Amino acid sequence: MRFLLLALAAALPAAAADPLPGHSFHGEAFDDGPRQAAVLMEGCGKVKFPVTTKNELAQKFFTQGIGQIHGFWYYEAERSFRQAADLDPDCAMAYWGCAMANVNNEKRAAEFIKKAGAKKAAASARERAWITLLEDFYKDPKKDKKQRQLDFIKGIEDIIHENPDDLEAKAFLAWAIWEGKGDGVTMVSRESVDAILSQVFAKEPMHPAHHYRIHLWDDSKPARAVEAATLCGQSAPAIAHMWHMPGHTFSKVNRLPDAAWQQEAATRVDHAYMIQTQVLPDQIHNYAHNTEWLVRTYNQLGRAHDAAALARNLIEIPRHPEYNTTDNKNKSAAYGRTRLLDTLLTYELWDELLELDGSPYLDITPNPSMEAARIRAQGVAAYFKGDRAAVASRLDQLEKLPAAKKEPPASADSSKVKPVAKTTEPSPVPAPTPSSAPAKVEEITQPEASDKPAENKPSGAKAPGEKPARGGKGDSAVSNAKAELSALIAILDKQPLAELQKKLAALKDTPKERLIRYHLAVGDKEKAVAAAQQLPMDAPNLALRVDALMLAGKPDEAKKHFETLRVTAGSLDTNVPISQRIDAIAKEFGAPLPWRRPEAPRTDSGKRPAMESLGPVHWTPFSAAPFTLPDESNHPVSLSDFSGKPVVVLFYLSRHCTHCMEQLKAFSTAADDFKKAGLEIVAIGSEEAMDLTATADTCRPGDATKQNAIHLLADPEQLVFRKWRCYDDFEGMPLHGAFLVDGAGQIRWLDVGPDPFTNTKFLIEESKRLLKFQKQ
Repeated sequence: MRFLLLALAAALPAAAADPLPGHSFHGEAFDDGPRQAAVLMEGCGKVKFPVTTKNELAQKFFTQGIGQIHGFWYYEAERSFRQAADLDPDCAMAYWGCAMANVNNEKRAAEFIKKAGAKKAAASARERAWITLLEDFYKDPKKDKKQRQLDFIKGIEDIIHENPDDLEAKAFLAWAIWEGKGDGVTMVSRESVDAILSQVFAKEPMHPAHHYRIHLWDDSKPARAVEAATLCGQSAPAIAHMWHMPGHTFSKVNRLPDAAWQQEAATRVDHAYMIQTQVLPDQIHNYAHNTEWLVRTYNQLGRAHDAAALARNLIEIPRHPEYNTTDNKNKSAAYGRTRLLDTLLTYELWDELLELDGSPYLDITPNPSMEAARIRAQGVAAYFKGDRAAVASRLDQLEKLPAAKKEPPASADSSKVKPVAKTTEPSPVPAPTPSSAPAKVEEITQPEASDKPAENKPSGAKAPGEKPARGGKGDSAVSNAKAELSALIAILDKQPLAELQKKLAALKDTPKERLIRYHLAVGDKEKAVAAAQQLPMDAPNLALRVDALMLAGKPDEAKKHFETLRVTAGSLDTNVPISQRIDAIAKEFGAPLPWRRPEAPRTDSGKRPAMESLGPVHWTPFSAAPFTLPDESNHPVSLSDFSGKPVVVLFYLSRHCTHCMEQLKAFSTAADDFKKAGLEIVAIGSEEAMDLTATADTCRPGDATKQNAIHLLADPEQLVFRKWRCYDDFEGMPLHGAFLVDGAGQIRWLDVGPDPFTNTKFLIEESKRLLKFQKQ
């Protein structure tokens, strides 16, 4: 009945202030946040933050939101605070919590704190102080941000002075001082901030503020955060980021097995969350970063096959034009490609690399940099297989690549995307220099947030004295790729040594492990040894160093490094070429078998749960909820009727929603293209079956006598809307949705929100790409 009234209102001329169908009645700030109800979770942190409310459940959700904020799980924190507000609309602090959950989105935060301010009269003095503090922070966005941060810090100090036992205030003070660095607030003494945190842990040893201690020391003295790293994930095990952050510390103190454990735990917890809530990986802000870092850590340990499998999985993840494209270097689509090529090149898996040619794992993209990396890697593999013709063919493909477009700057306005876990976490740096393998394909730099960690130098960065490449980074990537393949053809053609040395010296971004092999191939042992001595000391690079020294006729040096490798190579896959060559060298050295003697597991890594209990290590599509609904003839149609066939499922509001009809017209117009791709289209409306004929007439494009190519179904009670999470539980209204369901009934792609998805061309191409993985 509620929706029928809304539909009627939508059919009439609306006032300018009336929201569009599917949009929040509370204002724009509520459009981009969570729309489904929160649930009480175990494992969000031991925190206490009492607020003025007579609803016990509202207090529990508010407390849960505070724990989620401490874990930078801002999207779920906002959901918890929204739930508290739903249970007790007069709870001013619930809206304060929504503002705190949007520290990286000032526009939304400012709207939320206005809501809190309008209700603060009934709150306690302590609560009013918190609300006033945020009101002052957001009331003048033009005011100097550094001064705003300083005032905010002072305000928390005042709250602590009045409430000396308030652990959450002390935890937030430590966070605010660290956070202020990004706006120019000088952290005069890290030791004093650490002392504040010690006060928190003295009262609550498992407080999630262990997270803040890791951030505090991450860019200066990571060893100071080792104890926090052993407790952080355990203090809030439901939050993936809390497992991820110790990976920073363990990487930087060169404890790679521990770093890999933490990063894998974070990935598994994220996957479990996705299964429960049906969100896509790149809707979670930190997901792609954590997972690609795990691939690199696997590689450093020598776990080549685990690294390649996880990189493949990143490629299998659905792309979305707003938050996961090959043009965004910080998302799964780009990371997966880069790390897969990196792994296969590092471990000399030439056959596997060549077999991927033409597969969805190395599909052709419009991104010149990615194309250059793909073609270059294929050419390198062909060289090591001795196939000159294939190298020349790849060089010819590079010559035909178009010039790169200038890359637009990354947008800082997250309100224009649909993030599911927004965070102000500073983008972490890769693992530290002593054990960090250099990026071989195209190093991806992270966008900096409130912290300023050092960045790895991108492979396309200018060397001293180098002239700027024409156009964008893609042009540099193409020219560098052409230079390497040209040098490889020269080596295969056995050109004079002086000419070969000149070509190799001109290579700008070819990683040292390949240069070593090239120098050895042309007989330049001196340069091969010099390059080998510059390799990091992780498993694959140390193994290559030993191998290169032996080939260069320096067995004594090789044996010295071999003794170190025996410990480092505890996780090195035994069935990769470099490992097999070291097996032969070990025999030559007379080393006992097995020659590996890995370091004993550490006893100070913290009490950890069984890894498998946290969730699956790889992303997989979700199971679609079954349905049976009437069509316009009142005949029942079920999802199972399409078993074995992929289907696009749309959720629209009604024919009275102009945007819904625009969507259905767009999909009707493209119906033939969907059918050529093997895709049926089903559209479910929150209207009666008797209304579907009128909807069909409204959205039918062109010839009115032509049968509508979309199967229209009615869900007037919105039960299927709810099952597919296309429903705003807080406001009691349906939402727009678009899904790709494969023949096995798995959801492979989705888009849910206040606006309908209308990019049919993208969805057709993405559907074809994703469905190829079902056949792998």
